[in-house]
Amino acid sequence: MDQLTAGRHVERIRALDEAWLAAARRHDLDAMVAIYAPDATELLPGEAALVGRDAIREFYRGLLERYPRLDPTLSMDEVTIAESGDLAVVRGSYRFALDTAKPDAIDAGKFVGVWIFTGGDWRLMINISNSDARTGG
Repeated sequence: MDQLTAGRHVERIRALDEAWLAAARRHDLDAMVAIYAPDATELLPGEAALVGRDAIREFYRGLLERYPRLDPTLSMDEVTIAESGDLAVVRGSYRFALDTAKPDAIDAGKFVGVWIFTGGDWRLMINISNSDARTGG
């Protein structure tokens, strides 16, 4: 794959990520799950695997109900497009201010996402997050 094509793929994945952030900030669940493949898997710290858009939607519905002033931030630090052009791996970090009225209530960590090019566009297939919060003693 040439650099120009790879660059366009990277730009599209970044645009989808930005669309997810905007949707999360306005509590638009349909737009939030639109970036996921229908059979996507979300692997979140301390949670059972969420498989499929419906399970992912319900998780985020509950999160937004518990934290109505949630303010997420994501940083895509690296996007690697496979030579075949149908698979991408994204590595980055996240920071969720759980309540904008309580600036110390945050969850921050790292993530790896596997994206697939299907149906003419990119969709998030697997996402795994790793919180920086330390638990236990």
